[in-house]
Amino acid sequence: MKKQVRGVRPIERAVEKRTDAEATIIRQYCLAVRSTLTDDGRPPLAAPGLKLHERLTLIAASLERVAQKRASRQNWSDCSIW
Repeated sequence: MKKQVRGVRPIERAVEKRTDAEATIIRQYCLAVRSTLTDDGRPPLAAPGLKLHERLTLIAASLERVAQKRASRQNWSDCSIW
């Protein structure tokens, strides 16, 4: 599972010189993914990959909500009545 999300550093580098709000949000998501990958805590009776899976699922759900909001805003801006 970790191999699938290790590519966040190139994404961070791509937006590191940008100062707009979107770039800030992208960096925050990348930080969330990196901190999930480097979490070494192993609570008793917890499988090592379950915590990682849960956190990555939450991040993915958040990204999906952002994408849906963005799509709905674009649809409204395309309306001819505005």
